[in-house]
Amino acid sequence: MEDKGKGENIADAILNDDLEFWMTRFPVPLKNIPIIHLAIPGSHDTMTYTIDRHNDVGPDEPAFIRTLGRYCSFVAKPIILNWSITQCDDIKQQLNGGIRYLDLRVATKPGTNNIYFLHGLYGAEISKSLLDVANWLSSHTNEIVILDFQHFYAFKEVDHQRLIDKITQIFRRKLCPVSSRFHHITLQWLVLKRYQVFVIYRNIYARNYANLWPSGLWRTVWPNTVRVDELINFLNIELQSRSLDTAFISQCLLTPDTLYVMKHLCGTLQRDLVSRCQKEILSWISQKYPGRGGLNIVIADFVSDNNFLFSKTVIQSNMKLLQLV
Repeated sequence: MEDKGKGENIADAILNDDLEFWMTRFPVPLKNIPIIHLAIPGSHDTMTYTIDRHNDVGPDEPAFIRTLGRYCSFVAKPIILNWSITQCDDIKQQLNGGIRYLDLRVATKPGTNNIYFLHGLYGAEISKSLLDVANWLSSHTNEIVILDFQHFYAFKEVDHQRLIDKITQIFRRKLCPVSSRFHHITLQWLVLKRYQVFVIYRNIYARNYANLWPSGLWRTVWPNTVRVDELINFLNIELQSRSLDTAFISQCLLTPDTLYVMKHLCGTLQRDLVSRCQKEILSWISQKYPGRGGLNIVIADFVSDNNFLFSKTVIQSNMKLLQLV
């Protein structure tokens, strides 16, 4: 029988083995490459599997949508739900499916001191899901996770303090301290230091904490289109102009605006938009290279479709780096 090449053997091993441990089983040369030069799969609006049509409309929606949700909830909330859910698998399933970047939107709710996930509608209170991530990491000691707190709605200073205290309490010594440079931050270095969590906190409040990474070190740009051709063009332009020295998130997704939803009241995000772009996105990823100035973090909607083919495609692209090391 003819032997396969080294690169093909390694690629097959990663794809055929459980995605749960892909960083653990990464080829040694790739563990010594800065993480901003690796291709890492992530999920867009990670926690939307927790939202429910019985919950209130969130403060991320315009005032007239919140009014519809309050007074015409029987009609309005199912429509909002259909266009707000971006993931159908819980956090443990996503992590086991190779997802390592989590896109988080949080909000307070009147009458409570709790903090909730949301996207259109309120989702779950954040504690259990964050604990699930911490517990998963404790049993996957060579894996790392990036938590990106993208948006904060109805937040006051006391709410930021409450959230940061919770993050610190749950993840403790797993938190990687902020550094202005990434050249030394490799998977190997993280394992040696026992750091497993990056927390990106996209609010000026982050500057008060040594373990909260600011927005400027993890650039992310929103395509904001419903057209696949515009999305691909946007992704190409942004990737070509990315900084060589900071992390970069490619958002491989289509976004409906209010007018689009009004024209497709009986539609869903998954059926009407995600299905249109998945094939093109996977092809785009396959054609790109990670490495300095190349692919880094790549996020998408409904990442578990086709048995996490999105994760597999992103992870496999790292095998191209073996030709360079």
